[in-house]
Amino acid sequence: MSSTAVPYHASGDRNAAGSEGVRDMAGSRDGAATVPSVARAARILELLASAPEGMTLSEVARALGLPPSSALAICTTLRQAGLAHRTPERRYMLGPGILALAERYTRGGLPALFMRACRDALPDARETVVLAVREWHEVVYLAQRPGNRPLAVNYHLGMRLPAHTTASGKAALSTVTDAEVREIYSLPSSSGVDVDLLIEDLRKTRERGYAIDDEETAPGMVCLGVPITVPGASTTTAAVAVSLVKSTVDDEVLSEYVGVMRALAETLSTDPSPAE
Repeated sequence: MSSTAVPYHASGDRNAAGSEGVRDMAGSRDGAATVPSVARAARILELLASAPEGMTLSEVARALGLPPSSALAICTTLRQAGLAHRTPERRYMLGPGILALAERYTRGGLPALFMRACRDALPDARETVVLAVREWHEVVYLAQRPGNRPLAVNYHLGMRLPAHTTASGKAALSTVTDAEVREIYSLPSSSGVDVDLLIEDLRKTRERGYAIDDEETAPGMVCLGVPITVPGASTTTAAVAVSLVKSTVDDEVLSEYVGVMRALAETLSTDPSPAE
């Protein structure tokens, strides 16, 4: 029997983000110029992804603080591109084009390199290993090499979990400054996090070179995460992590998997070869 990580939703209703979410996406965090209409389209896709039952046009417009005519224009464009679908009940949902894009993404780039590197670094496939990227205060899981041991944790690709409680999230957060951490957790959607405790946890993560999730994601499990560094970059948004049954972890096992995760992260950081 395998454990499944519990899906997480940030404090507050993701479908009621209001115009704050639009401003957040339209105003680039790195100062680069952006296109508001594209940002709104991306936000609509995020909303639909968080609503398995779909959303009406009025719900979409209200969530983004948009005039219904603007929401309709964007939803129509997304439908024509196959990225959104409208049901007979006139509810909007993600379209099949999303699956096509996701399938192409996982066949190339970092996820494919991750799977190949896992085959080399962890041929026995005992434990679940994941690749994740941080998006502000959450992590999104891009790839998984599932473990074959009983009680192994399994993650759904595309699943979001809080960065401050996951090994991959804390590993990625450890590469940003304390001031940036405070900025990330200043938004209402990330309320309830003790930022001072998190900063102290991240300090320890930097010192030892890996992050620890001690039963914060799943009971009875401990996870180890290592950031994937990019040459010339001071921060990273990507990390790898392994999930272990806590009762099986002693100093020898800990040392073994810390070494494996570091080697895996180093491979993903430096291997320029194209994915198979």
